[in-house]
Amino acid sequence: MAFCAYCGNQVVEVSFAPCPRCGRPSNGAAPGTVAPPLPGKSGGSRTAIIVVIVLVAAFFLIAIIGILAAIAIPNFVRSTDLSRRRITIARLRSLATACEAYATDNNHYPKAWNVGELGPLLTPTYLKEMPSEDGWGHRIRYETWTKDQDFDQYAVGSPGKDGTFERVSLKEYPPETVTQNIAADIVYANGNFVQYPDPTQPPR
Repeated sequence: MAFCAYCGNQVVEVSFAPCPRCGRPSNGAAPGTVAPPLPGKSGGSRTAIIVVIVLVAAFFLIAIIGILAAIAIPNFVRSTDLSRRRITIARLRSLATACEAYATDNNHYPKAWNVGELGPLLTPTYLKEMPSEDGWGHRIRYETWTKDQDFDQYAVGSPGKDGTFERVSLKEYPPETVTQNIAADIVYANGNFVQYPDPTQPPR
């Protein structure tokens, strides 16, 4: 049997719990005293451990995301540029093919000074739709000039990724110029590409 240390009332056990009769701790402790936390059961320590675990997991997740982004973003940009380059090459080639067909029927290349003037001469007979922009949304350039006979030379070109032509006229590009610069101009003249970025080489 257990009794309150203050009033002698019978209690279930002697502890820090208040006595039903006197309201004081039945074990004789000073009034208002509460039981100390058991070793290893501290709520503050448990909370601190949880916070540390959460922070470590968050830093680890951020590091993983950063690594994946560092790998994925450059590959995505390169893939996008390659796709736009292919689109540009296809559009220039189709435009040049139409100019060649026009010359076969008329003994000279279309007498136009830009793509806007070229459109009515080629569509719909030689082209269903007139490509006026390259894969990056830049305006395609068309030029024709005379070498041996009237308007027997032509060129179509794209300013490339940076949107700026490197030369004043398409006539100024030397033939068969292969570059590793993915921002380089792409020029097709008289049946061949005279400047183009080589997709098999690493970009600069």
